[in-house]
Amino acid sequence: MGFDLRRHVSESPRIVAHRGASALAPENTMAAFERAWRDGADIIELDVRLSADRHVVVIHDAGLERTTNGVGLVSDWAASELRRLDAGSWFGAQYAGEHIPTLREVLDWARGKLAVMLELKFAPWGSFDPLLVPEVVTAIDETEMVEQVVVISFQPRALVQLKVLAPAVPAGPIPPRDGLLILAVGLVRRFTSLGKTRGFRQLLTRPLRYTHGWGCDIVSPNIDVATTRLVETAHAAGYPVSCGGLRWDYPHAIQLGVDTISANDPARIRELYL
Repeated sequence: MGFDLRRHVSESPRIVAHRGASALAPENTMAAFERAWRDGADIIELDVRLSADRHVVVIHDAGLERTTNGVGLVSDWAASELRRLDAGSWFGAQYAGEHIPTLREVLDWARGKLAVMLELKFAPWGSFDPLLVPEVVTAIDETEMVEQVVVISFQPRALVQLKVLAPAVPAGPIPPRDGLLILAVGLVRRFTSLGKTRGFRQLLTRPLRYTHGWGCDIVSPNIDVATTRLVETAHAAGYPVSCGGLRWDYPHAIQLGVDTISANDPARIRELYL
């Protein structure tokens, strides 16, 4: 039995700490995850990639330059070399020496504390490497975190592979940008009666059909295209709605009834809105 993202009607949405408490500590580091846990996050979200020697490491970008003192691609460095890089000084001098963690390190730390949302990353954009998922599944199994983990990705082929290897782990394919859906959502927000027509009902629930079509468990659209119609239809079908995105109108998202909200500063969002 995997982790259940669905919330009861009387509950507040769970707070997902985006790359940890990334507004307060360097993203995807143990400092950011520790801060998120102390600040009351329910779930930490992190990004995983393969090192040159096939270790799963926690970092968002394919390149090292933005968040470390390294140069080049993550996939060209061994895990031991990556660990020696400084992944904290770019954020603040007090974080000098923070390292790039491995997935096993984070899962070992998180066990019994809070849930973990893993985003599978591949480079270049749109590609797929069948070697990543088996290593992720091994890390989840060996750290006994099956019941505390969910997995998301822009690459649905990776999630199909995941569901074969670890069917109990909930998975959410992130739909590609859909211009027609974005237009439909904008029109329905201006002219609410449009949402009652059959054509618009079909458009608004596209993310649900995307999840179902890939044999997955979580509806994971950008918050920009989440609507009451989508949330209610997904919930009626037994799917949680866990949105991503960088721009959040928290009162609106909570009103929609989504199961999770994403935050870079979990304590502040909980204090202001929950």
